[in-house]
Amino acid sequence: MKNYISVKMIKAEPCKAWKDFKGHMTGDEGYKIYYPDGYISWCPKDIFEAQYLELEKEDTITQKDVCNFITSTSITGANHEIIETSCKNGFVITNFYNMGIGKENHERYIFAQIYNLLTFLLQSARKGFNNK
Repeated sequence: MKNYISVKMIKAEPCKAWKDFKGHMTGDEGYKIYYPDGYISWCPKDIFEAQYLELEKEDTITQKDVCNFITSTSITGANHEIIETSCKNGFVITNFYNMGIGKENHERYIFAQIYNLLTFLLQSARKGFNNK
């Protein structure tokens, strides 16, 4: 058996379950999911919120999207020379802090890295991996 990664662009809205399904009862909190091919499904709230990232716009990553993706930033090291930025998916960006460059430049650099990664993810969701 082979391993695969899937990235999809969907529309969704909060919705209570409309029938009992796999341990979930009618009325349970969740999301109604609309797929591009017209298929509609329901997903429990906790699973949906762990698997999907809400975006402000359909076709671009915004500053708010990047800020929402960052969960924490910490400065560590004996001389406070390491900046670690943690993201919602557990990814950590480590950057060595140079006092001569300044904290704001490091923050811009990390922001740009996350922006590029989210843009890659968005394009993969919109066009798949065959650019069609």
